[in-house]
Amino acid sequence: MQDPYAHLKTVDELKDEGNRCFREKEFALAVQKYRAAIKKEAPPYVLRATLYCNVCVGLARDEKWEEAVAAATACLDAAPEPATRAKALLHRSRAYRRSPHRAASAVALATNDLTAAVALDPDNKTLRRELETVESAKAAPARDDDAALPAPLLDAAK
Repeated sequence: MQDPYAHLKTVDELKDEGNRCFREKEFALAVQKYRAAIKKEAPPYVLRATLYCNVCVGLARDEKWEEAVAAATACLDAAPEPATRAKALLHRSRAYRRSPHRAASAVALATNDLTAAVALDPDNKTLRRELETVESAKAAPARDDDAALPAPLLDAAK
């Protein structure tokens, strides 16, 4: 009889390899490992949300913003736990703000995600601080220079 948990061991190995690649700043390789683990995972999909969240962060590190948004959305689809959902919303809000394809709607999308994340985890200081940053950027008058950009965009703009 086949070990019913063999597929989880393989998924765990791939996840661990992805984590190792991530620590070594080999983000593209880490994303490949996480995606391979997602494909191998069978029900009950214990790690799926975590793997998608890891894919999102790896893609963001490589500045693949639209793919990061898609991975965060997949994480939300797979994540029943509030803490994991809050992380995915945070990562997606950051990708929205950095994506050049979403410039017109980035702040509104990020605000919606961060508001939902804070509702899930109201004591999380990172979420609250990020929401305050986005809301203050939304309220600020638009300017053409870098001073008008929300702080997270300054790094990506230079």
